Amino acid sequence: MECVVQGIIETQHVEALEILLQGLCGVHKQSLRIHELCLKSVPNLGLVASGIRLLCDLEQPQPTWTVRHVGGPMRGAGAERISVLMRPMVESKVSKNALRLLLGYKLDHEQLRVGFAFHFRRGTQITVTVSSINKILKLHATDEAVPVTPGIQLVEVTAPASSENYAEVVASVSSFCEYIALLGENIWQR
Repeated sequence: MECVVQGIIETQHVEALEILLQGLCGVHKQSLRIHELCLKSVPNLGLVASGIRLLCDLEQPQPTWTVRHVGGPMRGAGAERISVLMRPMVESKVSKNALRLLLGYKLDHEQLRVGFAFHFRRGTQITVTVSSINKILKLHATDEAVPVTPGIQLVEVTAPASSENYAEVVASVSSFCEYIALLGENIWQR
């Protein structure tokens, strides 16, 4: 499972948020350049449509691939009492030939995420990413990607969780997000 809080920020305020995060996290930012292939299941694979993403980290000297499946949000009384999104997520490293092996899935769309991330511990392992989402118009043409929402970037705060520790993870992520919201109320919108 993973705990997620998402928000948006105007591009003009990204530098201020970066400085704020640098001070709060106490670690250096890492550049982010992720090529995402978004795949959807074909109709005869099952009754419920599902999607997976193949992610290629273009910042690595040798690009690395990951397959990621994100499930639907947690439901029920427990989900209604928390201020963050909890969802199942499974991630695994794969070879660059993974697309050929994912029978039953077809390419829905491609996108390029460009920005930065902070990885740090604050009660739990937390990752904050700030990125622009860019649409890839021609198959695999990452150099020709265009912004989906010019002037706005996505801010995500995520942390891995399990059924045993999700309450502590929710508390850590909620506390961190509230602190950011208080310090940067003019730049952070949830």
